[in-house]
Amino acid sequence: MRNRVDSHRSWVVRLVIGGIGVLYVGRLGYLQLSNLQAREKAQFNTIRRVEVVPPRGIIRDRHGRLWVHNKPFFHILVTPRQISGLDTSQVAKVLDLSPEVIRTRLVQAVAYNPTKASLFSRYVPLEKFLAFSEQSWRLTGFSPALVYSRAYNYPVGAPFLGYLGEVTQTEIDASEGLYTLGNLIGRSGLERWYEPLLRGKKGYRFIVVDAMGREISPYKEGALDIPPIPGQDLLITVDAALQQFAESLFYGKAGALVAMEPKTGEILCAVSAPTYDPNLFSGEGFDKNWQKLQADSTLPLYNRFLQGMYPPGSTFKLLNALIALQESTLTPQTVYGCVGGFPRGIGKPGCHSHPAPLELIGAIQHSCNAYFAAVYVDFLMHPRFRTIQEAYDTWRDYMLYCGVGRRLGVDIPSEKPGFLPTSRYYNKIYKNRWNAFTIVSNSIGQGEVLMTPLQMANIMCLIANRGYYIQPHFFKGVSGQKTENLVHFDTIRVPIDSVHFETIIQGMRLAVEAGTGYTAYVPGLDLCGKTGTAQNPHGKDHSVFVGFAPWYDPKIAVAVIVENAGWGATWAAPIASLVAEKYLKGTISRPQLYEYICRTPLLPAFVSHAP
Repeated sequence: MRNRVDSHRSWVVRLVIGGIGVLYVGRLGYLQLSNLQAREKAQFNTIRRVEVVPPRGIIRDRHGRLWVHNKPFFHILVTPRQISGLDTSQVAKVLDLSPEVIRTRLVQAVAYNPTKASLFSRYVPLEKFLAFSEQSWRLTGFSPALVYSRAYNYPVGAPFLGYLGEVTQTEIDASEGLYTLGNLIGRSGLERWYEPLLRGKKGYRFIVVDAMGREISPYKEGALDIPPIPGQDLLITVDAALQQFAESLFYGKAGALVAMEPKTGEILCAVSAPTYDPNLFSGEGFDKNWQKLQADSTLPLYNRFLQGMYPPGSTFKLLNALIALQESTLTPQTVYGCVGGFPRGIGKPGCHSHPAPLELIGAIQHSCNAYFAAVYVDFLMHPRFRTIQEAYDTWRDYMLYCGVGRRLGVDIPSEKPGFLPTSRYYNKIYKNRWNAFTIVSNSIGQGEVLMTPLQMANIMCLIANRGYYIQPHFFKGVSGQKTENLVHFDTIRVPIDSVHFETIIQGMRLAVEAGTGYTAYVPGLDLCGKTGTAQNPHGKDHSVFVGFAPWYDPKIAVAVIVENAGWGATWAAPIASLVAEKYLKGTISRPQLYEYICRTPLLPAFVSHAP
């Protein structure tokens, strides 16, 4: 009886265990089947993160006028592994590309990486993109990326505004995710310098796509999307209307102009000529226009106001006088004679006809070469200095204070420092056998010293301010932030007493009113200035003028150089006075002069095509 009961119990236990096993196996099979179905579904549906490029910050001029804004384009990306049943003729029709180009680009994309997206078509305009979108359901493997190129309401200012270009792979790798393929970055000018402010911050959309890469729906209805943050709007110091006016004066000419506000160091306009329309670097025409401008013999891509290094000519006399006055090797009453040249230099440097002998103010008025040669020689040979090297180094230290021979730190890239030789340089060149007469050409800006037009304008700010200048700059502010929290510009004071500047300014006033700068005279403008004729070993002399106005409360300082144009009074002086008058009065009193300058080309390439 007991065995029968035990057998029954054993059978029940086995039955329970077997049932549990069946349930377990069934559940395991169900889970495996569910996972398989989930995997199959995952193969067909996946989540894609799509970056959203923010609009780049716009640029406005000093009066708030819109100058640089954004124009939307689309890059078309291709992922070769996702392409299925490609109809080459359809792609050619939609994107307006030849079948040969399409095949070449697909081969390049596969060679780059068959599983990663690469650029297939750049800067597709909106109308083409809409046609692409209508056919996107059959163009698997292709996807769009929104990009913003630049557009310009004022087609001027290209050298300082700069341009955008696509990031390189090296820049992508170094950016720690900041940039990806096809993104644009500032390549020059303000676009490059203020890239961190202008670029904004990317956003991201998360979307569900099928195995063919087609969008199905936003992931979690967009709850996880990250909106982009637009770039900050930049307000710059340049007056767009003044920039247009100044550039028009350089038609058919090579040279540069810089105008600044002395009290602030703000750059009011900056011209490098010949120049180009910045719209040429907007959108799909970039590569073609870049190559064309690079091949241009007039060098429109060369920024002359920032990188051009020129002999300053007679404008340099002003600094030499200031240094000698401060060191008491010269007084305003010091008189030197002139016999058509420097007597102690056996007539070298030579000089033009003018009244003689002269005191300092008269020498500035008439730009006497012999006078300033004597000033320079007497400074370097003064008994207070033990050697010529000590004297020269003292002179050079003053020049460095004044911003000669070094970068001023303007807020765009590629500034050149000019050239200011050291005493070691002369020791090497002349084998330690040189003296004041050896380098006397420095006295009139015709020696080894070279300056940029920006440095020349900065010297005018220094004199206008009677002893200090503020670091030249283009930045005026950004939207929503205080300027001082973003950028600081140094104030540099030179070790020269203010009384000496008043003497120099008197001479500069007379130079315009009744001296070598008479072609810059405008009644009521109160412009004071200095002409220069910079010798050029490669051709005709350069025409130079520097000045500021009004002399008693300076609001604009200007430097002009016109290459191969002869005397400073011929071209540079009238151009400078027209710009100063336009800025201060809003109009000009000599329209005939303006028309003549605008319509008279000097470059051979322009002269040959003149009407």
